[in-house]
Amino acid sequence: MAHCLHDPMRPAPTMGYRTTALTRLRVWLRARSALVFFFICLAVVAAVSKEPWLPTFALTWAAYRPRSAGSRLFNCKRDVRVSTHFGAEDMSDTQAEADVDREDGREGWEVIVLLCALGIMISYADRSNISIAIIGMAADFQWDKAFEGTVLSAFFGGYAGTQLLGGQLADALGAKWVLAGGLSCWSLATALTPLAAAWGALPLLATRLALGLGEGVAFPAVHSAIGRLVPREKQSSAVALVTAASYAGAGLAFLLVPGLIQAYGWQVSFFGFGALALLWLPPWLLQDVPSGRSSGATADWSPSKLQKSFGDTLEELLPLMKTPEVLAICAAQYTNGFGLYGLLSWLPTFFSEQYGISLSELPALTTVPYVLQALVGLAVGAAADRALAQGLSVGLVRKTLQTVGMLVPAVALLVAASPMTKDPSTAGLLVDLGLAANALTLGAVSVNHLDVAPRHAGAIFGLGNTFATLAGLVSTPLTGFLLDRTGSWEVVFSVITLHYVVGALAFVAFAGETPLKEDQS
Repeated sequence: MAHCLHDPMRPAPTMGYRTTALTRLRVWLRARSALVFFFICLAVVAAVSKEPWLPTFALTWAAYRPRSAGSRLFNCKRDVRVSTHFGAEDMSDTQAEADVDREDGREGWEVIVLLCALGIMISYADRSNISIAIIGMAADFQWDKAFEGTVLSAFFGGYAGTQLLGGQLADALGAKWVLAGGLSCWSLATALTPLAAAWGALPLLATRLALGLGEGVAFPAVHSAIGRLVPREKQSSAVALVTAASYAGAGLAFLLVPGLIQAYGWQVSFFGFGALALLWLPPWLLQDVPSGRSSGATADWSPSKLQKSFGDTLEELLPLMKTPEVLAICAAQYTNGFGLYGLLSWLPTFFSEQYGISLSELPALTTVPYVLQALVGLAVGAAADRALAQGLSVGLVRKTLQTVGMLVPAVALLVAASPMTKDPSTAGLLVDLGLAANALTLGAVSVNHLDVAPRHAGAIFGLGNTFATLAGLVSTPLTGFLLDRTGSWEVVFSVITLHYVVGALAFVAFAGETPLKEDQS
């Protein structure tokens, strides 16, 4: 295999993590002025905001801090479930309004969904940046493939930790401050990554963990907002737009980062993408995004009430989590995430090592798949809505799209890494085909939680996305391990193919199409 991105005179990568004082000094000098500017701008955005968005994370801590021995978390009766969420004493009017919003939508939802899509695009650009930057980082710090996989997968450890929490916070408090706080957290972590890498392995892994913690609340919060704001007949399109934006964010990173690295060094790519928060926050903070179930004049925000209500909510979710329909969502999300996150993390390295592609040539091969995913994702959302409007059953539409969206990439990726594929152009076309087909799942599992659990849409999406994230936590380091042991991309893609097939079968067998009774209790 060719390794044209590395200096042939450079020593071979060694085990673990090694950095020198000279490297740390070089990174610090590049980082200092950019970070000062970043913090000043972030402080200005916070100062002009009329409401505090950082307390969202203080509320999170209060709700999940160690419980005292005498606390009672599950003493709320089912028939007053809504009224006890986050201390609201009488929520019947608010709940009725929320139900109306779910059926008919809320005026101005299009602008909010568009800003949500832009936020998700920034999220995926920030997380995808390192997939290319790590080639230069590994060369500078002499990492082996196993440690590269550890760096890439640390993100997923944090990402999994806030999925369910993000959905519950958004369902209860509203998406506005949950998403604003999450974006601020992950953007800061992105900007700090070069300094953390220079300081050592532990600071770098901690920064990657913080990036995941911030990004983990984003999708659940957005889906909670869609379930509350968007008319039912438009929800597939809204979900498709938001998820397509994630592919666009990855494509944006793969398009821009190689040029930034060649011109200014890999460190600058982190500062630039981290600063995107400064463009997104002001318009988002000006939006009138409705609060969640806890909105109301008599809401009690005390830590004891927050802690109790989280316990009550988790008690409610347990019956939902045990249903075959929700488990099918989790299985499909896990198996699909295994392939998606594995490719997102390792695709530039695959083309670099398998076919000797240089850094300047990478955008042509690594950007197109995600652009195609975005375009197909947008189209499939509208197509799914039209199919449902014409009378096709929800189950038929969801299961057909999921099956095609998983089996086509299973075959395409396996052929792309096989010995019968001799050139990068053919491999690129196969990867394009596979990832474009995978976007069909945006009209299936990505929206199925709105079919079976509309009242807990944020939480159930967060649960499914937790499984997808756990898949990334497994697949990314496993790929590094398999490459170190076998040196074969064919082995790696065979494992991904197996996951796709199993996920398609599980979804077809158990996916639901109508609201579950456990969602109404």
